[in-house]
Amino acid sequence: MFVAQAYTFTQKARLAVTLAWVAGYVNIVCIVVCGRGVSHVTGTLTAFGKDISDSDWEPLILSGWLLWWFFAGALASGVATAIARARQWKSPYVLPIAAEAGALLGFAISIWITDASQEEGGIHLAGKELLVATAFACFAMGLQNATVSRISSGVVRTTHVTGVLTDLGLEIVNVFRPKAPRRTGGAETPAGLTVHERALLLTMILLGFGLGAGLGGVLLAWSLQLVMLPPILFLIWIVWLDQSQPVADLVRETSAVPGAAAGIADLPPTIALYRLRCAGRRRGRPHRLPNMTHWSESLDPEVRAAVIDLSEAKDIEFAGAEELCLLAERFHKSGRSLVLAGVMPGRFPSLHEAGLDRLLPIGSVACDVPEALAFAHTRMVRETATT
Repeated sequence: MFVAQAYTFTQKARLAVTLAWVAGYVNIVCIVVCGRGVSHVTGTLTAFGKDISDSDWEPLILSGWLLWWFFAGALASGVATAIARARQWKSPYVLPIAAEAGALLGFAISIWITDASQEEGGIHLAGKELLVATAFACFAMGLQNATVSRISSGVVRTTHVTGVLTDLGLEIVNVFRPKAPRRTGGAETPAGLTVHERALLLTMILLGFGLGAGLGGVLLAWSLQLVMLPPILFLIWIVWLDQSQPVADLVRETSAVPGAAAGIADLPPTIALYRLRCAGRRRGRPHRLPNMTHWSESLDPEVRAAVIDLSEAKDIEFAGAEELCLLAERFHKSGRSLVLAGVMPGRFPSLHEAGLDRLLPIGSVACDVPEALAFAHTRMVRETATT
């Protein structure tokens, strides 16, 4: 989930289901305990303007405090992601999510150790305790909003639902519209998805946020000290899950290829061979593909055909198969060829389910490397002849 940007419906839906409920949960706890919502800043900024006009300095300071820490969380997300990319971490987005779990832990501790009295309707913090608690909560929500926005390219927003509900109203019209076209772009919904997928994605975000708020309200009435355990443990779990599933490497072969077809044992500069190296413990789970978009963008412009050997992979997740489909479309638009090797009949059913065999030309999916290189060489010769 945190390896690359989410381009497909499956990837975006996973983000929506995973994190929308966390924002709703944290928001309701803050409303009851702190008297302020923290998952979004629209109301906070409105209150900030009103406080200025009323010259009401105490709530003005609190509103400015909330705005600052939400912004600081977004800033920290960008810094953490930049550091992870600079150090070439395979999961560059996992650090901000881990930091969010830490911030929510700080929020939980600030509630747990408070001496504020229990009143009808909940605990009401004040003074330094209120500032500390809201700082942790706003920082966590800023982290989540910025990170999810970065992963989904601004499509999935999990900490507020105003735009989600607005777009859902617009999409419902298209659901009942016959032969509604695929969208080529949009602010809140992704390009290239069907209207039903867009409506479903928005509904999942909306329901996730609402269910999280409901769950938080129920558990808050049950135990103030333990109320923040579910989102904290959940975030720790998904971080552990991400780190326990290794990411494969794409290693380029630059030497002669044993057993290759005659005349191409030494690869020409227009053909590149990459092997998917699946080192590391699998714990019974398939390796994830690396960031294929970053890989394709880093290809030498001289390369016109890329051969990827999947022989070492035991399995490929459906999300990875969908990413290969997007890669194939991207290659086709740029005039390049994508060839897969090591795909025996019946192996990697996820590739067939994702429709990759319908996107690639016949011969682009080969059983072994020599066959794949021969096909790539033939296509390069054919293209050279036509130009």
